[in-house]
Amino acid sequence: MQNISDSEVKQVTDEIIRELLDSDPSEGIRVLIGCYSGLVYTIAYSKLKGVFSADDIEDFVSCIFSRIYERRAEIDFSRGTLRGFIMTIARRMCIDEFRKSRSRIVTEPLTGEMAEMLPDARNTQEEAERAIDEKALTGALQSLGAKDRELLIRRYYYNQTSAQIAKEWKLSDAAVRKRLSRALDRLRALLSEEDFS
Repeated sequence: MQNISDSEVKQVTDEIIRELLDSDPSEGIRVLIGCYSGLVYTIAYSKLKGVFSADDIEDFVSCIFSRIYERRAEIDFSRGTLRGFIMTIARRMCIDEFRKSRSRIVTEPLTGEMAEMLPDARNTQEEAERAIDEKALTGALQSLGAKDRELLIRRYYYNQTSAQIAKEWKLSDAAVRKRLSRALDRLRALLSEEDFS
């Protein structure tokens, strides 16, 4: 297979990338990074900002691409897309790295007035885990279509009933409930790809 120019990188199919990773690893990695570096960097930055410097995040993005290459044999287009495979690996690695970084921090226990002002450590850990889950949910919602996203937000964030939504959208209540059911199925599928369900 001939080398792919930088201008052609964005048009390359996932199947060609998979083939290149096996037949010409250096070209495969170059094309993979050209196509998906923005996605991987966005995931890493959103999960690790505030914990790591921008340089550390860039280094970690390289580690993510190395892991993707190591696990290239697991790419199975019958189970999902290359994008989903990459997102899953990137998110899992970022979450693992975030958890490792928390365990490395050593502090002396506070006493007296300062200790009373701080929240319970269990609550802090729960809040951090909730924040990670919220980011995963937000990312999954962004992956849905605009109508599905709006429907889920109206129903579960604004607590509108299906009848209220149906009236505003000029649909039947049954159509809204069916659409809501399908949107929830899509959301569950996206979250299960990332082991957040």
